[in-house]
Amino acid sequence: MEGNVNWIPLGILGLIVVIWATKFLTVIHLNQKLKKAWDGAPFFRKKDTEESLIDSLAYPAKGKTIDSQVDDQTWHDLALDAVFDQLNYTQSSLGAEALYQKMRLLEFQPQDQLHDLEAFFEEYPDLRLQVQVIFNQLGKKNHNMARSIVANPGKHYAGLPLYLALACLPILCLFAIPFEPVGAITLLVISVVFNIVFSSLRNWSNKIRLDNVSYLVRIFASAERLSHLALPQQEELKQAVKPFKKTRILASVLQSPTGTSEMEIILLYLNVLFLLPQIAQVYIYNQVKAHQKEAQKLLDLLGEMEVAISLLRHKRDLEVVCQPVFTETGGIEGETLYHPLLSNPIANDVHFQKNMVISGDNASGKSTYLKTVAINAILAQGLGFAYGERLALPYGHVLTAMDVSDDIEVGDSYFITESKAILRMIQHLKKPGFHYFFIDELFKGTNTIERIGSGLGIVRWLAAQNCLYMISSHDIELVAASGEVNDNYHFDSRYVDGKIVFDYQIKPGSAVTKNAVNTLESLHYPEEITQTAKDLIDQYEETGHWSLKEIEKE
Repeated sequence: MEGNVNWIPLGILGLIVVIWATKFLTVIHLNQKLKKAWDGAPFFRKKDTEESLIDSLAYPAKGKTIDSQVDDQTWHDLALDAVFDQLNYTQSSLGAEALYQKMRLLEFQPQDQLHDLEAFFEEYPDLRLQVQVIFNQLGKKNHNMARSIVANPGKHYAGLPLYLALACLPILCLFAIPFEPVGAITLLVISVVFNIVFSSLRNWSNKIRLDNVSYLVRIFASAERLSHLALPQQEELKQAVKPFKKTRILASVLQSPTGTSEMEIILLYLNVLFLLPQIAQVYIYNQVKAHQKEAQKLLDLLGEMEVAISLLRHKRDLEVVCQPVFTETGGIEGETLYHPLLSNPIANDVHFQKNMVISGDNASGKSTYLKTVAINAILAQGLGFAYGERLALPYGHVLTAMDVSDDIEVGDSYFITESKAILRMIQHLKKPGFHYFFIDELFKGTNTIERIGSGLGIVRWLAAQNCLYMISSHDIELVAASGEVNDNYHFDSRYVDGKIVFDYQIKPGSAVTKNAVNTLESLHYPEEITQTAKDLIDQYEETGHWSLKEIEKE
């Protein structure tokens, strides 16, 4: 019996050595992968689901003033989910949530702390890499509820002494075997079986809460590790993490194992045997309840840190990027602004000091221009940068009505849907602050006469409000009549050798070219169709009315 007893501590020691050796080698490999990824090498990152990111909007940073929220219609119109994916180099869900919040919950003040962090990590790449490793090990977890737990920790939970006693009992039995072998082994078996059954039942009945606690534990452990690095927020981190320092012990084994590796299987058994999830749950909830301010501070500091690294990495791929200047009055002034989602974007200047109606040929760049200005206005306010050489603007709400469609489930036609989209803009003017409105084609879901009449009614009313609007339109009459209350700009094209050529450059004044019939010709429509169209257009421009019969007479 004594010979067997000597192997127990050696086995435990060997297990510890294996665990730490595996972790050490994993960190070395991760360092190499992150270094290569920073220089552009492919690096797989698990994505947070949009549903999970949307959930995080309910729990913004503590003390953050939400001056404006980018609504779902605007987010969809501008394909900001794709812009988010392009910006998102975060390694953790905490960082991804912070980036998502900054893009949707706008704060009308400069992003000085974010800029300072970017500059710091650019100057100290080795520290930046250490921070990235820590966030990578924190990892991704959809619907982790960490922000929710910190915002609403609930009541004080009892039971910690009981869980600790049950967890320590198997260990005490091991050390008691040399002195009382039979009794100690019997008690060891009983305690192990009881802990397994008890832990399994508790896990099954409270699985969601335990999973959520596990991610929060890892956040606190990550914060504790970061507090040892020479970062600008080191002192803030040290003070905020003090109540949660002991959580690092729990985080080293509390990982939500999937059973796909030997190490995860070992961690699974350790969790069950020593009631680690239960201990973590009670301890964490009680600590957060007692130190809610510090817990929220950690979430905010870590989130801001990873957003800064993510933006710094994104900007490495950009040839032209700028830090916006915020003014008290006026509109949007920009030089060489471009759309971030286009592979070969054409840059344009912006002089959005007065209301604008933009006309032009089909596919000439009107909608892209609207989206370019709107996207940059949002990113400038939320993340403190813009795609272009210069951008100056006052803070303001950004709302769009572009990619609307009929809603079959609700039973709304296209016209009803776009009317509701514009109505929400009108109603939003009740909120304090300046507004920027971007509308792609006013009321294109109805007949020409009512479209022009309603469109002119809208632009006249909006011209008297605390806002600037930028509207694209194909309606020559609407463009001409609206010139009394706004500036007119246009995009045009040339028809060369049977092909339509665009320069995608905005120009002052109303459009002087039309390309719809040329487009039909380039697609090889029957000549009878295109010639009839040309004759009818000439007739209308001369007489002001349409008549197929008169064309036939000719």
